[in-house]
Amino acid sequence: MNTVNSEFERQKRRKRAVKKGVMVLKYAALAVASFIVLMPILWFMTSSFRSNNEVFANINPFSLREMFFGTYSLENYRTIFVKYNFARTVGNTLLVCFLTITIGIFVCSMAGYALAKMEFKGKRIMMMLVLFSIMIPFDAIAIPLYSIIMKLRWIDTYKAVILPAVANGMTIFLFRQSFVDIDNSLLESARMDGAGEFRTYLQIVMPVSIPTIISGALVMFTAQWNAFMWPLLVARSDKLKMLQVALADFQLENGTMWAELFAGITISMVIPCVILIPFQKYYIRGIASSGTKG
Repeated sequence: MNTVNSEFERQKRRKRAVKKGVMVLKYAALAVASFIVLMPILWFMTSSFRSNNEVFANINPFSLREMFFGTYSLENYRTIFVKYNFARTVGNTLLVCFLTITIGIFVCSMAGYALAKMEFKGKRIMMMLVLFSIMIPFDAIAIPLYSIIMKLRWIDTYKAVILPAVANGMTIFLFRQSFVDIDNSLLESARMDGAGEFRTYLQIVMPVSIPTIISGALVMFTAQWNAFMWPLLVARSDKLKMLQVALADFQLENGTMWAELFAGITISMVIPCVILIPFQKYYIRGIASSGTKG
């Protein structure tokens, strides 16, 4: 009996050792893959602290030591903030994102609520149009939309950048899918207590939809933060310049200011990470919950 038990224990230890070895190999492979994927990001982040002459010095031949332990300076960041007024550009982009999210969440959530909980003629057609709008590339509507903005005399105004992005098809769809799951009896109880439709939406529906609100806000933030063509068309002046357009200014006719460009890209990457990472669990929860309802 003791022999059987000891053999069983040896097999159990052997299995644990094999399992631990597989786990170590798996994490080692993931670490190597992560390093390979992150290497270009690490390279341009470290290059943002160097002069244009030194940016490519550690590429041929490639040197990790020179890349991580070379000479660093904040001169590129000083240049883009002092000479190119990058602080105003970042401020413009953050302001546009904030206003787009504030107005857009209100508009998209009301549209989602109507599509989920109200009955009216053309509801199915309206829902199809919302889904269709997600699939249309912005380039296809840029010219007619620009024509409308020009007739409204909104060129070089915040309205031209913000209002076309307020009604976001993806955000409407997320809210609609979230609101479908809310029990109708809860809404009926609120109406029987004298609450109107708007009050029901505002005090009953929205408070239970926080993950969807965060998901929609992040979708709209990402779209505005990465926008390039539309701000390039309608926000031409320096006082309204957006981040992605400002980054293109470092690509000159006679060459590219790589060090300054890498500094700008680093800023444009760090700010969204600081904003998005704390809310990623709500974002994933909102996207996951909205994708399982019909």
